[in-house]
Amino acid sequence: MVTKPLQIFIEYPIKDTVIQKYEDTMKNVIGIMKDLGAEEIRWTKISQQDRGHTYYTETFLLPTESHYFAMKELRAKARDGVFHDLSQCMDPGSGAIHYIGLKIIS
Repeated sequence: MVTKPLQIFIEYPIKDTVIQKYEDTMKNVIGIMKDLGAEEIRWTKISQQDRGHTYYTETFLLPTESHYFAMKELRAKARDGVFHDLSQCMDPGSGAIHYIGLKIIS
C-alpha cells in the first residue's frame, strides 16, 4: 500500500507584545517539526491586525495521516518545552487556530 503525504496548513494569531519571542521559538519549532517527519516547511506572517495581534501561517508536508494527528495532539497538549512556549505566544481568544490537512493524491 502506497501512502500519500499530506499538505498541512496552520493559521493562528500571535500577540503583538510577544512577536520576537514567537519568532525565536519558531526557529526551535521548525527543528522539531523536521524530527517529526515534516518537510518543505514554510512559515510566514500573513496579516497585521489592529487589535494587537498578527496572524501567521505554517505550511509543510507530513508523510501520513498518523503523523498529522500525532503532531496536532502534541502541539495542542504541550505542557512544557518548545510547543508550550509556542502556545504561550498565541491568543486563541482573538481568533481560532485553524488546522487543515489536504491529502496529496497525484
